[in-house]
Amino acid sequence: MTSSHPRSAGRHVRRRSTAHRVVATGAAVVVGVGVVGAAAGAAVVAHLDGNITSVDVDAELGGSDRPTTDGSSGDGSTGPLNILVMGSDDRSELREGGNAFGGDIGGGGSDTTLLVHLAGDRQSATAVSIPRDSMVQVPACGYGEDDDVSAAERASDDTHLAMFNSALAGGGPACAIQTVEINTRVPIDHFAVVDFDGFQDMVDALGGVEVCLPEAVDDPKSHLDLPAGTSRVSGEQALAYVRARYNVPGTEGSDIGRIGRQQQFLSSVVQEVTSAGVLLRPDRLVRFLDAATQSLTTDPDLASVPRLTRLAQSVSGMRPDDVSFVTVPFEAYEPDPNRLQWAPEAEALWESIRTDSPLPGSEPEPAETAQVTPALTVSPGDISVEVYNGTGESGRASEAQADLQVQGFTVPVAGNAAAGDAPDGVRVTYPTGSQAAAETVAAAFPGANVVEDPSLTGSVVVTLGAGAPDVAEVPNRLGEEPLPDRSEPDPASTIEARSGADDICS
Repeated sequence: MTSSHPRSAGRHVRRRSTAHRVVATGAAVVVGVGVVGAAAGAAVVAHLDGNITSVDVDAELGGSDRPTTDGSSGDGSTGPLNILVMGSDDRSELREGGNAFGGDIGGGGSDTTLLVHLAGDRQSATAVSIPRDSMVQVPACGYGEDDDVSAAERASDDTHLAMFNSALAGGGPACAIQTVEINTRVPIDHFAVVDFDGFQDMVDALGGVEVCLPEAVDDPKSHLDLPAGTSRVSGEQALAYVRARYNVPGTEGSDIGRIGRQQQFLSSVVQEVTSAGVLLRPDRLVRFLDAATQSLTTDPDLASVPRLTRLAQSVSGMRPDDVSFVTVPFEAYEPDPNRLQWAPEAEALWESIRTDSPLPGSEPEPAETAQVTPALTVSPGDISVEVYNGTGESGRASEAQADLQVQGFTVPVAGNAAAGDAPDGVRVTYPTGSQAAAETVAAAFPGANVVEDPSLTGSVVVTLGAGAPDVAEVPNRLGEEPLPDRSEPDPASTIEARSGADDICS
């Protein structure tokens, strides 16, 4: 699929298939990695190629106003790539060229969607879980057959507020794609639908997968019966592990509550598939790929082992710790406690994917230039400091006073600076003969301007101006009480992510 005509597909919405969302991503992300190892045998390739079902949804998508991916090659081997991954309980009609999703290609039996982003340099990947109950803008195609909306209203309704999975149920893959692109402005280049007839075979072909539970679980609803700690589970047990909702610690009947556990399972699958124990065992690798490809429906551009191989080769240098699993940041939806809405932080996540940038908060800290700092020769306990606030922000002087006192300074005065006295940053002035003491004070205000003032007597004077930093620890401080954390939280600064290499019990 070319970048100018991205494609994707929808998933089903019955609650019973939520449990299988993890396999959708696992198959779509790791099957390509495994194909590299199997591609040497022509007979094997031909067999696997025949397993994959393809569905063309371009006619459903239409329109030239969709977002596009910049810099991606036609076969997806270079440049950023976004793949919408969905689960399905039954692909039988798809295999027969019909409709397993409802409508022309409508909705069916899955209730979670994942957006997999491959970075343009192919050094990292991000899999984003989109909660099914998110309230988002959905196109008119998202109305179900039973919705009390007239044909005229449907035709005139560009978008309406509805649950995310209503797009999948009412309008299928094309509607799901439109919903994702309308709400995120992220272009979708490919899609993959995975059914779960072969789920247990895929896990069993790997020789099982390791999972972890904080407490022993015996859940009659999902038939999950495992001890606390790490267990290696078969396909049947793995299905129960990703399905359990009601009797697993931390889940409490919530679909959101089990997303972390399912992402943990995906991490384990990635580690297992990329391990030497699988890649160097042709028998296990081929069994896994056979099960995975039999369960796979993609757009026509991906529906061949050679194309999957090229895609796999482009990510062959990626390690498990280069794969991040995240959930769209969300918050309560006040009109209905059973629904949720995307939090403002979600925009930072979508922006990072649109621009092919690291996840917010994941950029490495810039290396600090080594500087020679003169040794501090005067103890804070021997220094009296007066602090004046010229920042225009209420309370800054008293905060600095408290932070200096924690470190042993004597701070008898904290007040407002004289009118018009507002330096840039921090000014530290000192009486003649007190330079060494001033240097100790200045160490608490990195970048401070240190100035001698012969008119002063006794105390070192600190004046806070625009851009003044919070007080820092000085190397020769007194006491061990930590400084208060005065940083204001920035909700968009960090997106919580799970690495594919994380310990499964983390």
